[in-house]
Amino acid sequence: MANENLDNRFELIQETFSNPEFKTKLGRILSEMTPSELAYVIESSPPHERKIIWDLIQLDTEGEVLGELDESLREDLLAGMNPEEISAAISDLEVDDLADILQTLPEKITNEVLSLMNSRDRGRVEKILDYPEESAGGLMNTDVITVRAENSIELVMRYLRFLKELPQNTDDIYVVSKKDEYLGILPITKILTSDPNLTVREVMDTEFSPLSIESDQIDIYNQFKTKDLFSAPVVDENNHLLGRITVDDIIEVAADEAEQDFIGFAQIEEDIFASPKKSIRNRLLWLSINLLTAIIAAFSISIFEDVIEQVVYAAILMPIVASMGGIAATQTLGIYIRAEAMRQLNRKNLRYLFRREFIVALANCVVFSLAIYAITTFWFANPSLSLAISLAMIFNLLAAAIFGFLFPHLLRKFGYDPAIAGGVVITTFTDIIGFVSFLGIISFLIA
Repeated sequence: MANENLDNRFELIQETFSNPEFKTKLGRILSEMTPSELAYVIESSPPHERKIIWDLIQLDTEGEVLGELDESLREDLLAGMNPEEISAAISDLEVDDLADILQTLPEKITNEVLSLMNSRDRGRVEKILDYPEESAGGLMNTDVITVRAENSIELVMRYLRFLKELPQNTDDIYVVSKKDEYLGILPITKILTSDPNLTVREVMDTEFSPLSIESDQIDIYNQFKTKDLFSAPVVDENNHLLGRITVDDIIEVAADEAEQDFIGFAQIEEDIFASPKKSIRNRLLWLSINLLTAIIAAFSISIFEDVIEQVVYAAILMPIVASMGGIAATQTLGIYIRAEAMRQLNRKNLRYLFRREFIVALANCVVFSLAIYAITTFWFANPSLSLAISLAMIFNLLAAAIFGFLFPHLLRKFGYDPAIAGGVVITTFTDIIGFVSFLGIISFLIA
């Protein structure tokens, strides 16, 4: 129902653009929408409408909308704002969200925006900016509530009432020493249900392990998933409490990782409604690479020009071998990328996974080589041709499994993302193996 209402509002906004007095009506519609709904509307609109919509969004909402947008679109909107406008828009955001936005800006603009903040907020943001964006330090929020172990539960309750408002998504309070060393967590539920005369030390959980400031975001995601966490403290190498990470940050990590893998695998742009210029520039690169690899595959076929002239049926059957190898290699590549993304690969299970993929490939070889032998024999009544395509199928499916597993592993060793760079190269490799093996076997049988 919520999605249906949002779609109806979006259609109403599109109709409003054709109204002579559209700005007044559009501004009224936008003022009734949440930041996430506004982000959806902006992302779903063509570039020339985005600027109009953005200019009509209220200043106190702009920061939250920026936090909801895809990074590329956020960069486009921020590029049209001066440091004063950016500072005013993001001033009320949570520290971690504020840092996320500043990390997308050029260093000069970031420094100018920081200079416009008060010293307290600037110090908290700079602490996060010192760490890589995809680490615990880059994800954490420094807004935490801390208490001492010797405090009574009654004193803690009075302190919370004095604060009046807790940081967003607070389910635990953190217990620290006088040197701000992490000692444990004190769940809100225990504060509410424990005897007020007890001390924090008697109630707190000391077995909860904090996150290291250098932890990678995927490792953090896996910990949240396996331990069913809502929030977790972050400490430095000396066990000093620095901040916390909450489940909303982890949901964003999971969504971003899934989106980036899909974008990289398909080699498409992040912004669906990006300008033609940006889309052309992005796609030209990958289409050029694909053209080059296709030429290499075509050249491998040209070597066997005489064979194709003698056995015309070979031209009909070549795509079958190439296609089967390409699909098999892509499946293996997908298995590797998923296992790697979930941080499930290590030296021991890497060997097991490789053996498993090889065994699966052998089974595929038996099934599909026999199937294609029977089909081509029935189709062309040529046993030599059937034998050639069956053997080529075996070679290509085995090569697909081996190369589809080892190539992304090598890419990662050299610092490249196999989700982006693997697909094009692997399919070209299996195409060439398929063409050369099939035509090579036919030429041998003819000779």
